[in-house]
Amino acid sequence: MRYSIINFSVFIFATFINFNVFADMTLNDLFFDNSKPFHLKLLEAIPEKGKLQIGPDNAENTIIEFMDYFCGYCKKIHPELLELAETRNDTRVIFIQHPILSESSNIIAQMVIAANLQNKGIEFHNELFSIEGTINRDKLVNAMKKVQIDENQMSLDIENGDVKNIVLLSTFLANGAGARGTPTIFVNEEFFGGYISLEQMKSLLK
Repeated sequence: MRYSIINFSVFIFATFINFNVFADMTLNDLFFDNSKPFHLKLLEAIPEKGKLQIGPDNAENTIIEFMDYFCGYCKKIHPELLELAETRNDTRVIFIQHPILSESSNIIAQMVIAANLQNKGIEFHNELFSIEGTINRDKLVNAMKKVQIDENQMSLDIENGDVKNIVLLSTFLANGAGARGTPTIFVNEEFFGGYISLEQMKSLLK
């Protein structure tokens, strides 16, 4: 498997450490230590509240999706990923923010991480992908109400900076993994830069 590692800067990496967002890992550990599969090291580098997971922590199979809420193929693959996680107890699916399509993508990614701080992240995430048509302000507000998110707390959590830094970090890692668009998917150690079918994912599971 090939990974395209773009021009990473020690300065950027150090900035994440200063914000206490990045896990206790160095660039050398992430990209050059082969003692653990790359996709699992990616997960270790992201704080728990930066991940949305369905399925058990000790699952034999791990599927990671770097995604954007305005991505049509992310929306298409979402129910297929849910089906895998819900029908197989040996598989977990982890969704990671990679908001690259617009500034609105970035704002909503921050909102989902803030919702995750209220333990409502995966519910809000699923609700957003169930919206018919394009996400707009009214649909967004309705989704928040449906999931019973505390909007005032969400605003405070976004303003304190940690939420924004988690989204920056996940995008940084997505780019380092070779994600040039969304969805970008790992099925265990196999990397796919784009949509893959449910049957193809099933064929790659242990």
